[in-house]
Amino acid sequence: MSEKSGSTTWAMVFVIAMFLQVVFAFAGSAESPTKAAVEFSKAYYRLDPDMADRICEDLLTADEVDVVEQFIYAKTEEARELGFDVSWMKQKLYHIETETLSVDNTTAKIHLTGIVRKEINPVFTWVASIFRIGDTHHVDHEIDLINDNGIWKVCGTIGDLSRS
Repeated sequence: MSEKSGSTTWAMVFVIAMFLQVVFAFAGSAESPTKAAVEFSKAYYRLDPDMADRICEDLLTADEVDVVEQFIYAKTEEARELGFDVSWMKQKLYHIETETLSVDNTTAKIHLTGIVRKEINPVFTWVASIFRIGDTHHVDHEIDLINDNGIWKVCGTIGDLSRS
């Protein structure tokens, strides 16, 4: 095999790899009920206000109250009563598995399971998972979603996301 054909082969492999990278990037960013359920659940356990982006309008402002703000405030107060900052209440959701129970053009039901662990800081979570220290809790949820103008949003009993 000549040096020139070897270089051509490597160039073709590189071009194909770059093409596949772009294809996989677009495939990973596609909107789906599963993606919405996972994004919402991660934000929920992290106490991230961005969870509001994945909640349907009917639930977002129940009785003129911002439910996300109310939820984070309640967790902040719970932490304060324990003598901690709100960061003590944050958890990381990992080992996530999902199953689509039902889906059509407007609604979906996703079964989500995983494990949550305190996320005081990312290094703690990483070290704790490596050495298997710290409390972990299994989660098991059925999440109802609606398609709101092409964006899947959680629209069910949000406060009912309890640990099994």
